[in-house]
Amino acid sequence: MADQVVLINVRPVVARAPLVLLAALALYCGWAGVRWGIGNTMAETAPASFAKDPAAAFESAEAAVRLAPQDPFTHLMLARLKQYSFDPEAVPQALEEYQRAAELAPNDYLIWVEAGRARGALGDAEGGIRMLRRGAELAPSYAQPRWHLGNALLRAGRNEEAFAELRRATDADPNLRPQVFNLAWQVYAPDLARVADAVGKTPEARGQLVAVLAGRGSVEDAQKVWDGLGPDVRRVQSVAADALARALFAKGQYRRSLTVLSEGGVPGLAVGQFTDGGFESDVDAKGRALFGWNVSQQAGSLVAMDGRNAHGGRRALRVTFSASTQVDFRNVGQVVAVEPGARYRLSFYVKTDEFRSAATLAVMVSEPGAPETIVAASAPAAQGSQNWQPASFEFTAGPKTEAVLVRIVRVACAEGTCPIYGKILYDDFSLERVNGRAPAR
Repeated sequence: MADQVVLINVRPVVARAPLVLLAALALYCGWAGVRWGIGNTMAETAPASFAKDPAAAFESAEAAVRLAPQDPFTHLMLARLKQYSFDPEAVPQALEEYQRAAELAPNDYLIWVEAGRARGALGDAEGGIRMLRRGAELAPSYAQPRWHLGNALLRAGRNEEAFAELRRATDADPNLRPQVFNLAWQVYAPDLARVADAVGKTPEARGQLVAVLAGRGSVEDAQKVWDGLGPDVRRVQSVAADALARALFAKGQYRRSLTVLSEGGVPGLAVGQFTDGGFESDVDAKGRALFGWNVSQQAGSLVAMDGRNAHGGRRALRVTFSASTQVDFRNVGQVVAVEPGARYRLSFYVKTDEFRSAATLAVMVSEPGAPETIVAASAPAAQGSQNWQPASFEFTAGPKTEAVLVRIVRVACAEGTCPIYGKILYDDFSLERVNGRAPAR
């Protein structure tokens, strides 16, 4: 088909009118858009000048509202300035601007939440709760609206409603639970049952409650909540188990601490038994293991795992010395839970490689709370080079002793300063309960 050109005769008025209207509409929309943009920019920059020149900031924010009266942001910025001006006469204006901003943004939960918080802060508690509730309705799965609504209800004395909203907030953001626990404790303590009901009955909530109570030093309350969890629930609450176990450990309740860790899913724990006596797992170099090997490094010695010279299994512990001055070595140890009053035989294997010193190493047993008070010890390791040799000694736990501290320690140097060189390896630590009394030392 041939190209066609359509000619419009714009001379008649009837033909020109639609074009004029269209041009006028375009000009109006353009001008409205420019006004909106200018007003939005002025509103955004007004708070920055408030500290230096409050009057200029107010003038800029009010001009922004005049330029863009349908923009909720301009009303929000003006409301903020009115609120934080600390002028009592500006309070009604601030509330009016917050209300206008919310009306212009009926589906923006952030504006409703901010407006609700402001109304509450400015003395209108019920109005603030209504606006916050609308914000929570607009974003039912978000934590922030529920959190602020719950706090507003709590300040109004409506505790049950408040904690219902706070629980919903923690469902969306579990990191808020410790703060909810603190609020529940302030409101309901010392009624532990009401505190537990306030924070929620889910396994996650109860597990975190255990950790918070343990951290606050309420160990017995934490133990009660822990005991109320089913075995399957406790098995997956490793964080709560660790927190409670550490609190019990710090109070000297070692056997209960070990039981909690075992219930929380930590394998290989038992009374009267070393944890990883053969050094098959990596040891804790940060000193946080409760019932496991703790290792620290110091100048003149190096503690490492040896995968080529194990006595049994795959690895052994190796300590390499290269110190021409005194080295007070006591850097490897483990707390072992025991039966009070029971007698034990501690056995292990030791190997040396060009090991030289007038003061070598020995395995020593002491009370965890008094590490310098030695209960029993092995004979010092021999110098020189020897293949794996068995060693053992016996000790009796005190009548109230729940755990002992087993450490590899350098014996005292009679000469004052004893150089030490070479390597010494340890492997296959074990405890065996025996009858009778241990020989006195």
